[in-house]
Amino acid sequence: MDKDNIKFTIKELLDVINEEKFYDLIKISDIDKYVKKFTAYKFFQLMIVAQINQMESLTRISQKLKNTEEMQKNFLINEISTSQLSRKQRILTPEMFERIFHYLVRVILARTKKQAIIRNIGKLYVIDSSTMSMCLSQYPWASFRKTKAGVRLHLRVVVTKNEIIPDKAILLPAKHADRTQMDELVEIEPDAIYLFDRGYVDYKKFDHYCLKNLRFITRLKKNAEIEVLNQQAPDPEKLIFKDAEVYLGNHVNGTKMQHSLRLIETKDQDGKTVTIVTNCFDLTAKEIADLYRYRWKIEIFFKWMKQHLKIKTFYGKSENAVYNQIWIALITYCLQVLMKLKYHYEGSLLNVQRCLVDCLFKGLNAFIKSLFRKPKRTSKGRRPNDWDRQFNFIVQQFEEGEVSHLDDLTYDPLFI
Repeated sequence: MDKDNIKFTIKELLDVINEEKFYDLIKISDIDKYVKKFTAYKFFQLMIVAQINQMESLTRISQKLKNTEEMQKNFLINEISTSQLSRKQRILTPEMFERIFHYLVRVILARTKKQAIIRNIGKLYVIDSSTMSMCLSQYPWASFRKTKAGVRLHLRVVVTKNEIIPDKAILLPAKHADRTQMDELVEIEPDAIYLFDRGYVDYKKFDHYCLKNLRFITRLKKNAEIEVLNQQAPDPEKLIFKDAEVYLGNHVNGTKMQHSLRLIETKDQDGKTVTIVTNCFDLTAKEIADLYRYRWKIEIFFKWMKQHLKIKTFYGKSENAVYNQIWIALITYCLQVLMKLKYHYEGSLLNVQRCLVDCLFKGLNAFIKSLFRKPKRTSKGRRPNDWDRQFNFIVQQFEEGEVSHLDDLTYDPLFI
């Protein structure tokens, strides 16, 4: 095949956000006015590559472009200085990358097969936030505490049996509490269930959700005031130690809820008691307890992002630079999920990223071959001894009179 006709992996990765689609989404007509070669789209492409490879600095990105002929051919640009990268990162607005992220989310959800985790629910949403800590002297605009700065990513994800899909994100300085973003992240949607932790406990909002028939499951704070209306029999075999209908709050401080909730006590994997409240009265207590365990999926997502993308340290110190980097990290995650879905790959997303690192500027066939390569090792690994089988074999020998070998000092009955 002619080398010029080979489809490169980087082109396939960015096919869903090609140059035409990029400019159509950002809706800024004069963004490249007076720009000769380093356009906003080329910056976007370079930052995607930097995220996949977890490049440590803008200087490293500049060096990588200068030393990699394949990058130069794909991006039609020979070199870019560190200062040009820094300037572009500072002047481009985060809103444009936010639009691209939400577009990719819609594409992923359209391509994802609907698989209900349990009966009677549509989507399962999980809401939480994660803070990226920073030095206060270098990032004064993100002041968080007296000696600390930080940015908080408020996130809603859709959880399926196979994927964790970021659905909606809000980036703010870390001083904004989780509860302040509930109106943005919790939307009225029939048949959906929202999972969130104690940072989102708000009795007035719970009453509003009950009024709108919006279903939720959350943990209850230890100091909550509870009025028990009635109780169901516990089921310790299923780790259900309490199942009651309750009112939360009290009249004195005006927190008393108008709607009753369901309170369930179960245990986590460490044996600690977990108190759950929900307005789902149509599900069994075990189903609710099992659903709440899916809340950890968002923790897995945050951990994956911080370990395998570049969001713990930043290329620039301005607000735009930091937010742009985080949005592009989320976009990179979405692009990798789309590659996994497109080729119906059932392995881990980390392996998709590793294959991208190795084959990003090679032909697409090289990436597909790497992705589906079968391991050469066929051994099942070290297997445990079947002590019961060996003991029964010795007993059988004894019963049949085959005992002469037991007088041999070189015989070890553990290795037959």
